[in-house]
Amino acid sequence: MSILTVSHFNTFPHGGAAMAALRTHANLIQQGVESRYYWFHDDRKGSHGPNVNQVKLESPKTTFLKSLFGRKKQRQQQKEIYRLFNTHLQDRDPTSETFSMARLPEPGAIPAHASNVDVVHLHWISFFADYPSFFGSIPQDVPIVWTLHDMNPFTGGCHYSGGCDRFKSGCGSCPQIVSPGPQDVSVDSINAKRDALQGREVHVTAPSQWMLDLAKQSPVWPAGTTFTKIHLGFDLETFFPVDRTVARQELGIESDAVLVAFGADDLNSNRKGFHHLLAALKQLKTDCKVQCLVFGGGEIPNDPELPPIHHLGFIDAADRQRLAYCASDLVVVPSREDNQPQVGLEAMACGVPVIAFDAGGIPEYVRDGETGSLVALGDEASLAKKISGLCDLESFRTRLGKAALAMVQKEFELSKQTQLYHDLYRSVARTAAARAA
Repeated sequence: MSILTVSHFNTFPHGGAAMAALRTHANLIQQGVESRYYWFHDDRKGSHGPNVNQVKLESPKTTFLKSLFGRKKQRQQQKEIYRLFNTHLQDRDPTSETFSMARLPEPGAIPAHASNVDVVHLHWISFFADYPSFFGSIPQDVPIVWTLHDMNPFTGGCHYSGGCDRFKSGCGSCPQIVSPGPQDVSVDSINAKRDALQGREVHVTAPSQWMLDLAKQSPVWPAGTTFTKIHLGFDLETFFPVDRTVARQELGIESDAVLVAFGADDLNSNRKGFHHLLAALKQLKTDCKVQCLVFGGGEIPNDPELPPIHHLGFIDAADRQRLAYCASDLVVVPSREDNQPQVGLEAMACGVPVIAFDAGGIPEYVRDGETGSLVALGDEASLAKKISGLCDLESFRTRLGKAALAMVQKEFELSKQTQLYHDLYRSVARTAAARAA
């Protein structure tokens, strides 16, 4: 059997989606797949591993006559894209949830060496892919596997809809933009996505059933699109239990208090819910000495009503993340809307119990009373009560942590997840080859 060739595309070589994709990529290489990972933009320095390269997008190929007559059309399209951006996005509140357009001012084609493969695997491609030119450069006979890290691939631009279901009927009057209307930027983007994917062979995967069920309701997917749930996989040689005292010493935390942890890329993200945790911490009723450990970018309010907070800043090194989890007694994931947040699973892989809001795909792994504890969305008083209870009950924390670790080992181990992708690649590549024969 010939060696499979797979090209992964992700906007960045860092961040949650990138880390999940890179873990899969590296494990595929170990399984004998010729896997390549391409990123478009990097604002940090560092080594990214084997077969991980920046992709240089090219101008779409065209004939001289088409080029001649197409220049005016392209200028008109650019003018319209800038108009949509200036009207609906330029003056958005900078703390708002991410919103990205499907059409970009500059078209960009994937070079042939990156797209002429058995399977193209897409991850998080916002601010990277101009849908018309990006998908137009993927050969028509190459199947596309697309892992959903958020909702953006099937909406008119939002990455999380906040409960809005207008994407099901083609968007318009978008609540997340400035000056919404029946023909706003959300309509332009969802139409561009649908047109770009028309006639393509697309296989959608998502780590949560919640995300998958939402995706199925969008009109962007071409006929015959398949939908498969595949968990994000974790390398249990990277995330594993470490003695709590040792972890605290390594981090320079001199405390015997119960440490309640929270982590996110951006502490100011309303969706990630750090503000809910801060409100809950003011309402704790426990006999234990409680402190908080936080990692992520952003400022923490100086509030005398809050317990002492150890802020580690933004960390993306896995070994330091592991220490942060293992130094903690419990981790709180108060996301208002989320797919399969990795903070919770990484904590569980370190044997640490998780308290979370009952939102998005979180309940699929935080199983109340079994592997963690769930709280009704936004209920800060109940969150405080749950945190207080786990602070007081060390034996219960230990039991939940052990059960959580066992679940991750059984259901989220990286090689098992990678094998599911390997099997999917083989299946779709075989079908594509038979169709071409």
